[in-house]
Amino acid sequence: MLSGHQRYGCPRYDRYMENCPPVVCEASDLLLSFVNSGSLDEWLRESGATPAGAASDVAAASELRTSLIVLLREHSGCSLDPAEVAAAESHLRQVAVRYPLVAVIGAETSSLVPAHDGAFGRFAQVLGAVTDLAYRGAWTRVKVCKNDNCHRGFFDKTRNTSALYCSPTCSSQASMRAYRNRRKVA
Repeated sequence: MLSGHQRYGCPRYDRYMENCPPVVCEASDLLLSFVNSGSLDEWLRESGATPAGAASDVAAASELRTSLIVLLREHSGCSLDPAEVAAAESHLRQVAVRYPLVAVIGAETSSLVPAHDGAFGRFAQVLGAVTDLAYRGAWTRVKVCKNDNCHRGFFDKTRNTSALYCSPTCSSQASMRAYRNRRKVA
């Protein structure tokens, strides 16, 4: 018998809740693809939107990404200045006003769609993904890898939300680094 995740086509999240809805996978994948993307134009192209037209689009994306990463670092238990977290939250509230979502309500379904097209519409979808993850209780599972050489965003699939690293490779590297540091001190 297939698990809930295999039925939904979400094998990457097979250890996260037995009935992982596909929306959680889609929302976290969208958010992580944005946070982990190298270039804005590449991310927009891969997501089906038109490439950024102006330097202001790139600056807006960079600010949005930076604010999201601050909150993901908070989820990971990194020691952050409370003022930095408050500034990121404030910036995200302002960005949400700039890139609104509109409710589309039908007889059988409803959804939130971006009010704008292009880059601004995709930014709105990223914020919508964050809101959806928070609504489903999965927002705090999106974290940043604590390996000094990585810092990629990842979805914490552990039952008790205790993952610190995005992969076994990063975990091993951090463990070896800590071991070597202990040996130097001794």
